[in-house]
Amino acid sequence: MADKILDPIHAKAFERRGISAETAARYEIYTDGKVVVFPYFEHGAVVNEKYRAPGKKFWQTKGGKRTFWNADALDDPALETGQMALVITEGEIDALTAIECGFPLAVSVPDGAPPATSEDREDDDEKKFEFIYNNRNRIKYIKRFIIAVDNDDPGKRLAEGLVRRLSASRCSFVDYPAGCKDLNDVLQQYGSAVVRDLLLNAKPYPIKGVYQLSDYPPQPKLVTYSTGWAMIDQHMMLFPKELMVVTGIPGHGKSTWVLNLICNMARLHDWKTVLFSPEMPVNPHLRDKLRRIISADIASADAFIDKNIKFLDHSPTDDDDDDDLSVEWIIDKAKEAVLRYGIRCLVIDPWNEIEHARHRDEAVTDYVCRCLRQLKAFAKNYQVAVIVIAHPTKEVFKDGKLRTPSLYDIEGSAHWVNKCDHGIVIERPNPYADEAMIHISKVRFEDSGERGEVKMDFDRATSQFLTLGTKP
Repeated sequence: MADKILDPIHAKAFERRGISAETAARYEIYTDGKVVVFPYFEHGAVVNEKYRAPGKKFWQTKGGKRTFWNADALDDPALETGQMALVITEGEIDALTAIECGFPLAVSVPDGAPPATSEDREDDDEKKFEFIYNNRNRIKYIKRFIIAVDNDDPGKRLAEGLVRRLSASRCSFVDYPAGCKDLNDVLQQYGSAVVRDLLLNAKPYPIKGVYQLSDYPPQPKLVTYSTGWAMIDQHMMLFPKELMVVTGIPGHGKSTWVLNLICNMARLHDWKTVLFSPEMPVNPHLRDKLRRIISADIASADAFIDKNIKFLDHSPTDDDDDDDLSVEWIIDKAKEAVLRYGIRCLVIDPWNEIEHARHRDEAVTDYVCRCLRQLKAFAKNYQVAVIVIAHPTKEVFKDGKLRTPSLYDIEGSAHWVNKCDHGIVIERPNPYADEAMIHISKVRFEDSGERGEVKMDFDRATSQFLTLGTKP
C-alpha cells in the first residue's frame, strides 16, 4: 500500500483530534481524493474498507466482511489471560484515541450505533451485530471488555446490544466527564492522561458482590412491552431479563397460548424467539399450529416463522441419544442464538422433558432451584425473556375431582413461585367450550402489571387466543 497514503490535509485533521500521523499510518489509513479510507484487516489481509467523506458521510466496500476495525487485536494472548481488556468503541477515531493513549487492544464496531428509536428494528438483530457472530470463536476466549461507546441514546442502545451478547459479567463501562460524548472528546478537552484514567478505572457492570450507588451505570426505568392483548396488558407487560412460568392442566392450551404470545411479540416488537419443544415435532405439528395462528396464507406464515422463530432440536434423528439433555445445553444453544439472531425470548416447553438431567442424589427441589437460578442469570446477562411451561402434579386430580392448579402445584416446591417474575395459569373450565381463563398469579415488579384474571376467547379453527367478544 505504498501508493496509499494519508494526504497532509487529512493528516493535520487527525492531529487536531489528537491522533498522530504515525498512528494513522501504522493502521494504513489513507486518502482517496477527498475521502478518508479505513482498511479493515483480518489476519493481515484487508477484508473490508470504510470510507468517510466530507459531511460525515460513510459507506463500506460492497460485500465486505462485517467485522471489527482492528480485528486482529482480538488474537492478543493478553486478552485470554485477562492481563488486558479489549476496548470496544463506536467509531474508528475513538479506537485510535484509545490506541494513542496506550491501549493498543482497541477495536471499533463497523457501523456505529443503531438508531435510538425502534423503527430500524431488523438492524438491531442479525445485521447490526453480525460482526459479533463472525468473531464468536475469537471473542469467547476474551476475559474482559471495556465498553467505551458514545454517551448518547444511540450509544446506550449499542452498549446494551454489546453487553447482552458478550455477557455483563465480562464487561465494564466508562463515565465521561461533563460535556464529553466519547473518548476523542475527552482527549481533545482534557488530554491523554484523563483518557488513560477513564479506561484504567472502567467500572464493572453490577453482577455480584457489594456495590455503592455510583458504581451502577445509568439505567432507564423498566421498559415493558405489550403482549398484544389489551386486557392482558392491564395485568401483565413483558420485559427483557424476566423469567415467566406458565402452568395449567394438560390440554387446556398453555403451549398454544405461549405460541400466540411469541407471535404477538414478533409482530409488535420484532422479538425473535428460540423455542425448545421436544414433545412436539417441529414438522408438521408446530409448523401447522403456527401457520394457523399467523396467517391463512402458508407462504406468508412460513416466511414469518423463518424470520422470527428458531428451534432448538437436540435430537433431529431417531438415532441420536438425548440422555445428556440439560438446562446447561439449552442455555448454551440459546446464547448462540443471541449472538447469531439477536433473540429476545427463550421458551422451554415443557419443563419435565429435562427433569431426568438431575445430578445423582440431587433432590427435585434442589435441582429446580439450581436450574431456575441458571435461567435467571442467562436472562439477566443476555437480556432475554425466558418462558418455562411446566405441568402441574397429579394433586390437581385428587379424589377424582379436577381443580384449578396454582404455581405451587408444579413439582419442585415453591421455587417456581419465588423465582419467577410473572406466573401464569391457563385454564379452560370447560375444555369443550371456547372460553379460557388466564390467571396472572404472580407479578414481581409493579411496573410490569398486577395480579388478576382475564377471560379470553379461543378460536379452534385458527388456534388463536382472542380478546373476549372479538372471535369471528
